Amino acid sequence: MTPRWLHDLLLAVAILTSSQVVSAQKIAIVADKLYTMSSEAQGRPGVVLIENGKIAAVRAGSKAPDGYTVMHAVYVTPGLIDAKTTAGISGAYNIPADQDQDEQTDPDTADVRALDSFNPREMLLQYINTYGVTTVQSAPGITNPIAGQAGIFKTVGPKTVGPTVDELAVKPVSAIVFNLGESPKQFYGEKGKAPTTRMMTAAIIREGLLKAQAYQKKWAEWNANEKKDPSKEPARDLKLEAIGLALRGDVPAIFNAYRADDIDTAIRLAQEFKLKLILSSVTEGYLEAPLIKQSGAAALVGPTLQRLESMETNNASLEDAGILAQAGVPVALMTGFEGYVPKNRVLLFEAGVAAANGLGFEGALRASTIEAAKILGIADRVGSLEPGKDADVVLYDGDPFEYMSHVTAVLVDGKLSYQRE
Repeated sequence: MTPRWLHDLLLAVAILTSSQVVSAQKIAIVADKLYTMSSEAQGRPGVVLIENGKIAAVRAGSKAPDGYTVMHAVYVTPGLIDAKTTAGISGAYNIPADQDQDEQTDPDTADVRALDSFNPREMLLQYINTYGVTTVQSAPGITNPIAGQAGIFKTVGPKTVGPTVDELAVKPVSAIVFNLGESPKQFYGEKGKAPTTRMMTAAIIREGLLKAQAYQKKWAEWNANEKKDPSKEPARDLKLEAIGLALRGDVPAIFNAYRADDIDTAIRLAQEFKLKLILSSVTEGYLEAPLIKQSGAAALVGPTLQRLESMETNNASLEDAGILAQAGVPVALMTGFEGYVPKNRVLLFEAGVAAANGLGFEGALRASTIEAAKILGIADRVGSLEPGKDADVVLYDGDPFEYMSHVTAVLVDGKLSYQRE
């Protein structure tokens, strides 16, 4: 007998694939309750006009102009953004052939890129798209202290068949990912290799940052020399070049940290090297809310419903995101990595639980749309329904965070990627 999750997944993919062929150049989406996530009032009747894959206009009321293909929904929101996940590089089959989130050969894999593992045809991307997720930041996993380079991608491409990863990429390299806590020391400790402690994990990260600083200085000196001797040109080092992106502030540094003491270490390292800090997971973030606020870091919180399975997660609270947001910390929601089948948590459900536990309806929606876009540096394209932005839109037959409501349609770049039968 086919497991229920697999049946639902295959059905969603089949529906999505068949519906991708339905598209129109000009679409009017009429909403009983429109949440644009812009500075305008939210939750009122409105019409979103889409032309050639972009938001052309947003109007009040319920009347669509002539010349548009009309769609109607009770609620309409921007496409949801999963701020940190392994979707696209960790696959649904959960076998070595489709598990590419962790290069478990070296504690420092700064040179690896999610872009080079991202599978644009991965059915889990299509699956989460049916729940309104139109953009993901896909990041290396939690094993290595210096894990590598994250990237931001759409969940569905512009082609009906055969999209390429470059077509889905919003930001091919969006952050350098570092990991603190139990996972690095547990994995390498079992192999008799460093790190076996939290202090060595931090030391490996600090050493990588220091080497990258020296590498940058060496290249700066060579470039400043008018008489460049090719024989003395510094040798390229892809690891140090990648870390240099974070040192220069070209991309943020994401530190995955669960416990309060690991959060402290992340802040300490970020301040020491003047990194643009984004914290992720932050299970005990609610205990550190004032410090996180003071540090200026943003927080990618989640998953809301994470299991209490280790010392890192035993103090998990459903109120974590709400407390951080109330403290003034910029908050986005994430689903992270799951080792079990079907591999991906559903951001919509995680956000609904956060909404019911202190984050509130609009707070949870903002943390899944415009706040996530701002933190990830992609608010010029996605996160709100405003003229000129990508037409990533989700339609619902009820309150998005009510379990009995359904996503009725999803558009990515103005094309229908999913329609509920």
